[in-house]
Amino acid sequence: MGEIKDKILIADDVETFLKLSRILLERSGYEIIMAKSGAEAIKKVQLEQPKLVFIDLIMPDMNGDAVCRFIKSNKITRHIPVIMVTTKSDAESRGRCEQAGCDDYITKPVTQRDLFEKINTFIPLERRRHPRASLRMTSTASGKSMTVSDFTYDVSEDGVFIETDNTLAMGTMVELEFGLPGEPAAIRARGRVARLVSREQSAPGQLAGIGIHFAEIAPGDTAKIKSYVEKTLPKR
Repeated sequence: MGEIKDKILIADDVETFLKLSRILLERSGYEIIMAKSGAEAIKKVQLEQPKLVFIDLIMPDMNGDAVCRFIKSNKITRHIPVIMVTTKSDAESRGRCEQAGCDDYITKPVTQRDLFEKINTFIPLERRRHPRASLRMTSTASGKSMTVSDFTYDVSEDGVFIETDNTLAMGTMVELEFGLPGEPAAIRARGRVARLVSREQSAPGQLAGIGIHFAEIAPGDTAKIKSYVEKTLPKR
């Protein structure tokens, strides 16, 4: 049985933006639903119940703020976070978004970092489906621009959190390598940066670092991680 993926709805009448966003986010493990008009967005929100909605302020037949008001006034859908996408950052555009009851907004051109920062805010890693265990082993995460080599703080079948003051941009795809106690061969995987915690942002007692969600990992390595976690966690 396949993994259940979080659904994200992207509503925009610009085909290029839809396609680029879909390619980027599907590679990162999300199920992307697309809508090219306000009316279509409403139908798909009701039918699909996505975890998050990105919608352009200016849309054919029904503008994004009207769609947002509908979502937030419906008791079945009002819990769904709505991110408004605007072409301007002026006070009038922001006011329309806020009056519609949106949860946040971003301005075009939308970057990869913009998308993943919003996703990480409204679909947090705390929804993890697998238990995590502490791990104090050196980890290496190599992205396009830099390599982070610090201690892994915790690990699960979903991913790892690396304790570090160095940062990689949200959404960056990285090559991972880290060890497990008692395992002679290193775990190797590909993943994406899905969480950033700086020293300034961290709560008392919380470590700074980067959370990486596995995108590609060998089944045998997943089994090794699962076994390690099961041995490490307290017995119930």
